[in-house]
Amino acid sequence: MDEQRQRSKAIINTLVEGRAYVILAVLMIVFIIIAPDFIDPINIMNLIKRQGFIAVAAFSATFFITLGGLDLSTGSIAALVGVSFAMLMSRTFLAFLPIGLALPICIVIAVLVGAAAGFVNGFIFVKGKITPFLVTLATMNIFRSVAILLATGKEITITSREFTTIFSTGRVFGVIPNPVIIVIIMFAVAWYLFERTKFGYYVKAIGGNPEAALVSGIKVGKIRILTYTIHGGFAGLAGLMLAGLYSSGSPSAGIELSVDAIAGVILGGTTVGGGNGKIWGTLAGVLILAVIINGMTILGAMYDIQILVKGIVIILAVILDNAINSRKRH
Repeated sequence: MDEQRQRSKAIINTLVEGRAYVILAVLMIVFIIIAPDFIDPINIMNLIKRQGFIAVAAFSATFFITLGGLDLSTGSIAALVGVSFAMLMSRTFLAFLPIGLALPICIVIAVLVGAAAGFVNGFIFVKGKITPFLVTLATMNIFRSVAILLATGKEITITSREFTTIFSTGRVFGVIPNPVIIVIIMFAVAWYLFERTKFGYYVKAIGGNPEAALVSGIKVGKIRILTYTIHGGFAGLAGLMLAGLYSSGSPSAGIELSVDAIAGVILGGTTVGGGNGKIWGTLAGVLILAVIINGMTILGAMYDIQILVKGIVIILAVILDNAINSRKRH
């Protein structure tokens, strides 16, 4: 009898820990029943393609939320990177370089711009001893303003077909969209950093108890700065994916990216207060958001209704997370 109870308890715990995938499976079943076209392989691939930039930003957002931090500037960094890339590609000093060389140089510089913006967030947070919320609330506006000034308030068209092929229109084996491949690669990178490196261990330790981490010899300040720098790089890549999707660098791009990335992390089961992150859960959380938006679009729901539902889902996820953590403590 005790063995049966333990087995039942183990199953329940597994379902609780993997609740994001349970929710994802239920949502997919519901939408398949209501709208059979939802399960079309082309629709599923396009769903991931259109939400790929959110996934990339969410993977690195898992780190700073596990750390006990916050970043509201993700979308602004993405916009700044997109504009920076578009400007670099239009500069005459690169005209003498073959496209095979100019394009990767511009991509690397643009991602470094994102990493530098993330470094600024982390540096001010640590050295200025200002909460991440206030720091990124300010830099959210600063980075967006810089993007607007650089682009003079207009979209900068990207004419490079190679760029749009890499980040948007291309397909591997003629089937899998390139953005899906980018998501898979960046998930693998994030998973490795989070689960297989000392850096990932330090992030969890700091999020669980910063004082204990400091006493144990972990360089808390450096890890925090590095976390935000890495996130800036990921956000920069997300900005390039957005630029590829619309073939332009726009200062208004990624306005909802910060909220969507954080929502994906929370839906995936990462504890808001820090210490307990789930990188696999984040993948499921982003897919939950994508399924909700895509399914409601197929059903003809208006954009404002989609936003309303997304907000309700996020609140319910936080309530569920708090209830589970409270139960664990007792």
